Amino acid sequence: MERGRYIGIMCMDMAKCLEKHLGTGMWHSYLPVSYVKQLESAGAVVIPIWIGRDRDYYEGIMNLVNGVLLPGGAVFLDEDETKEFKESKEFKESKEQPRLTNDCVAAAQHIYEIAMRKNAAGEHFPLWGTCLGFQLMMINAARTKEVRTMCRKPRFEALPLQLTHDFAESQMFKGQPAELAQQMTREPFACHQHRYGIPETQLRRFKLHEDWHVLATRDDEEDAPRFVTLIEHRKYPIAGAQFHPEKVAHELLFAKPDTCQASHTSSCIKLAQHFADFFVNACRRNANRFASPEQLACHMICNWKPVFCGKFASSHWVECYVFEQDVDYPKEVANVTEKVQQPLAASK
Repeated sequence: MERGRYIGIMCMDMAKCLEKHLGTGMWHSYLPVSYVKQLESAGAVVIPIWIGRDRDYYEGIMNLVNGVLLPGGAVFLDEDETKEFKESKEFKESKEQPRLTNDCVAAAQHIYEIAMRKNAAGEHFPLWGTCLGFQLMMINAARTKEVRTMCRKPRFEALPLQLTHDFAESQMFKGQPAELAQQMTREPFACHQHRYGIPETQLRRFKLHEDWHVLATRDDEEDAPRFVTLIEHRKYPIAGAQFHPEKVAHELLFAKPDTCQASHTSSCIKLAQHFADFFVNACRRNANRFASPEQLACHMICNWKPVFCGKFASSHWVECYVFEQDVDYPKEVANVTEKVQQPLAASK
């Protein structure tokens, strides 16, 4: 079995905009297909990671995969954040009911702690966080939710990066041509969709700057601190982005206004692909592997069929996988042994 290609993506608590069309209470979690396509385009095989499970489950799955991606989503960490949102101008104008379930928060904590322990013990185990996934990494690094704050101006747009002065010293950009960074500061490829962020000032408040290297930031409002948009750990193969690289090539919305339409150009798609390539290449250095083709086949995302949700005006995604609360990997996949052995028999 080839190693270094098998990457887990954590599922997210079911989105209300999907429940509206697919049924309330029927589904527990979801996973946008765009994350899968992004990693597959860099040569990865994707394994879904369930939420709402005990620690042993995450220990087990992280002994099989070569890295984990924590995706974006829309959940509140606790009742205080729910109350804060209900008092905001945005809620009063939209009357959107906040999502109260947040099994992804506990799952992300397990995944982050296990990844940190593995890396501290000398095992190269990559972790990437996008949007909420990135915020959850920082919350666990700071050991407090106070590192995250509500943005004064919610961001729903595609923007260029504002790189820091020392970004080129990072693993993410080391050895890359100068033109890559120049393009990233010109092209609107960074798709922002978030109400919360990690202010740069909070990193110093909780002493995270000692272990984390900020690579890009973005202004909120004139009198507000800049928030972090790109970061990597100074020692371990762990990184994250506030923006959504997967949306550039794989979320071409048509039933609702596409706030990131400016990013769907060939040049922006190439820039966004850099982050998938970087993460998958980091995962190739991990030594985990599945014991057999049969075991791998039972875990692959290919066992589930996505739902076409792009036709719904309230959907943020073109396609999504949706999962019930008691979802599990199939015990076996028919004919996997025969399919694997056929090429060998034909070569005799």
